[in-house]
Amino acid sequence: MRKVWIYKRKNIKGFWVGWYESGIRKAKVLPTKEQAEHFKQIKYSQLNSDVFTGQVLADWSQMCNEYREAKKVQGVTDGTLYEHALTLRNFERIVGKCNSKQITQCIIDKFILERGKEVKKVTLNKDIRNIKTFVYWCREQRYLNGNLKLKELKLEERPVKSLNHT
Repeated sequence: MRKVWIYKRKNIKGFWVGWYESGIRKAKVLPTKEQAEHFKQIKYSQLNSDVFTGQVLADWSQMCNEYREAKKVQGVTDGTLYEHALTLRNFERIVGKCNSKQITQCIIDKFILERGKEVKKVTLNKDIRNIKTFVYWCREQRYLNGNLKLKELKLEERPVKSLNHT
């Protein structure tokens, strides 16, 4: 975090706002303390715009609704929207309605293990892909941190069926 400070110098009218930029100390004089405070906030945001400020708390229904709307804006087909909604409904059924801070690697693993008992690996991989897309979207919105890992399961190779003349 880069700091920005305000100070008053003797024999000079106004308030100084100081900060370091690329290792060089810089300052600006402003006539009132209110203007100095305002400039300080702006400069602080500019200098620390690349710093991750934390995880945003959101409830399950809010995340799902925003995700659905974001996918609609992207032009995703109705069939794909339905598949994503189905996966999220199954996630909710198995692990419950989690807020953004409750979704952890342990919860994701629980979903994969429980869902794996209900469906074949191909369907489970589809659910993992859908949850992975949801998790990436949540990271962009700062609902989730970057520590969640999702990998599809390896499928057994099917024997190749050759076509005959008929």
